[in-house]
Amino acid sequence: MRYIIIPLILLFSLLSTVQGAFAEPSIFFEDKTFDFGDVNQGDILEHAFVFTNDGTDILVIEKVTAS
Repeated sequence: MRYIIIPLILLFSLLSTVQGAFAEPSIFFEDKTFDFGDVNQGDILEHAFVFTNDGTDILVIEKVTAS
């Protein structure tokens, strides 16, 4: 019984590692750009960029900047 348990534990560990190696996040944006058109000075503008994580791992977004 002891000899069967050890190989099964090793096999499970190996399969978990291989599966984790292919897991990665993948971000998908519905729109990558948005044109506000003509804008008057002082106008308050707003637009939401909708995105989803199509990957198989957690998506972490850090250091967001506007251009």
